[in-house]
Amino acid sequence: MRIVITARPDPRRVPAAVRWVSRWLFRAFYAVGAVVVGIGVYSAVALPGDPVLDGAIIVLGLFCLAYPFGVVAAARRQQDRYEPMTIRYEIDEDGVLTAHELGESTLDWPAIERAALTDDLLLIWVGKRQYFPIPVTDLSKNHRRELRDLLQEQGLLRRS
Repeated sequence: MRIVITARPDPRRVPAAVRWVSRWLFRAFYAVGAVVVGIGVYSAVALPGDPVLDGAIIVLGLFCLAYPFGVVAAARRQQDRYEPMTIRYEIDEDGVLTAHELGESTLDWPAIERAALTDDLLLIWVGKRQYFPIPVTDLSKNHRRELRDLLQEQGLLRRS
């Protein structure tokens, strides 16, 4: 079995991967930010106190709310530095072959730490914080099932 995926340049892919990988961290920032802004507003309106401190608390909460957007924007800016190119991925029992105009490389299954399969991306981790997204939106249901089975066989697919 060999699954071939041709990934054309898509500026939405990397931000989508960052959002998915960091979703729990981002949710924590949203929750903390909302609580801190609420405390700051309550303190400024209902309690006598230092307006500068109340303002600082509100600004801290707004920073927490804005942090996820900054991370995604930074990933987008970093992606813009590289020349967009079409990449061909071949996934089989040996691993993942990546081929593009600059060359090709093979990533054997033992070198991959884990993987996640979303509706539109296959995310492969090669290190604790090193991963790369492969688009899977064009895969047929059969190929998607085969890919899921292969990832489970390799012990890489975990519940998300």
